Amino acid sequence: MLRNLTVLSLALWLAACAAKPVYKTECPAAPATPPAVTQNEDVPAPEKTPQTDAIPPAAQETPAQNTVLEEKEECAGETAGGEQPQTAPVFSPQDQISAARARQTLTVPAPDKPSFEDEETIPLENRRLSPFAYEPVTPARQTAPWAGEELKYGLYYSFIKAGTAYIKTRGTAEINGRTAYVIQTTAFSASVIDPFFKVRDVNYSWLDAENFYSLGYSQSVREGTYKRDEWLAFDYDNHAYYGELQKKEEPRVISGSLEIPVLDMLTSLYFVRAQELTVGKDVVFDIINREKQYPLIVKVLKKETVKTAAGKFDCIVVEPQFRGEGIFVSKGKSLKVWLTDDEYKMPVKMKTEVFIGSVSAELLEYKRN
Repeated sequence: MLRNLTVLSLALWLAACAAKPVYKTECPAAPATPPAVTQNEDVPAPEKTPQTDAIPPAAQETPAQNTVLEEKEECAGETAGGEQPQTAPVFSPQDQISAARARQTLTVPAPDKPSFEDEETIPLENRRLSPFAYEPVTPARQTAPWAGEELKYGLYYSFIKAGTAYIKTRGTAEINGRTAYVIQTTAFSASVIDPFFKVRDVNYSWLDAENFYSLGYSQSVREGTYKRDEWLAFDYDNHAYYGELQKKEEPRVISGSLEIPVLDMLTSLYFVRAQELTVGKDVVFDIINREKQYPLIVKVLKKETVKTAAGKFDCIVVEPQFRGEGIFVSKGKSLKVWLTDDEYKMPVKMKTEVFIGSVSAELLEYKRN
């Protein structure tokens, strides 16, 4: 049950079928563009996302149809003297992981601080986190609606409170020369459940502050006896991604090709929040998780007023689902997310049906610094 309750790792945005990745290193690429996004009615005619002052310019100018990164220039041919140019060295995923570890600025992950009265923090010892987690975090100065945002949720199985979760924009960090929002989620089982099934999950995502695509993610799951540490870094210059996955065994390398800017499960929520949402128009973009990459459709269903412990909110209801020959939850089950109908598009409620009953997250408190 509680494994379903890690809503804030956005595992509820469940994986669909995806092509097998093949790792490769290519010629230097053109600068990455924002993730391809479409808003359409029943998917045919795309149109550009309307602009809004609350969204940074890069997000406002997102293209209206799925596109591929600009064709990169052909590698230089023969030199004037007829000599063949030297071939750039090809680095293995393990080489890139080792290099990323060597570039870590801090010896321990940037520490978290409680934001709410009864909030716990999760010790990070013995967790295999992304090298990005070892970069200093500074207060966010960008103009995105979620800058400095801190959210507290109650996690419920039907009407039973099973835990608490938090989503925070910790600030910004410099990731491979790019400024990124550091988004963190934590999830805790309720104290009465801890003796039977203790949950202490922490997840990070790094969202490019200018173009709103993912630079990488890190998931560290501790649920009962289940343990999983997983991270990916997106190397857009070399059209590849690399990372590690560790459960009980030794960590294994994850790698694959990357042809367009993508989002992970958590940053996809923030990308949707940066769009102008119109009822009846879909938002479509590419998402990647572990070794799966696929397009995700987010349907904008309706407007609705909801009430939680944090207050009463006018909301837009969205429903993420998968396109193509894949699985969307199971047997017609769906996830719905209620976002405030204002410049913040703050997630107030999330709900999905399960085999028996439902699992939901409802906003209890929020702060904006």
